[in-house]
Amino acid sequence: MPPERFRTWVSTVLVVGVSISAALIAIGFIGALFVGWSGSLLGAAAGTADSTDFSGVAAGLAVLRPIALAQAGLLVLVATPVFRVFVSLVAFALEHDRLYAAITAVVLTLLLVSIFLVR
Repeated sequence: MPPERFRTWVSTVLVVGVSISAALIAIGFIGALFVGWSGSLLGAAAGTADSTDFSGVAAGLAVLRPIALAQAGLLVLVATPVFRVFVSLVAFALEHDRLYAAITAVVLTLLLVSIFLVR
């Protein structure tokens, strides 16, 4: 794979990830101006809004709660560099570059362990 194509893949991942994140956060903040953090843009019953609890993001997105939209944006922002490392791993594997693929796999493993297991 040519270096230019590799850079294009990585830059696309970063631009798309940050753009989606910014859009979700902006929509969440604008929605909060209309219905508050715990309200719903669909008119569903108000729930409890705890900005540090991400366990209700999926349910909040289903009823378009502004806090859930903003939290989803933050999750996308955190996932963007992790996905970038995954794309790098795929690119190195396609190039048959075992050394860099192995190093990238270790980095990806450490990132995922630190996200999901370290509390």
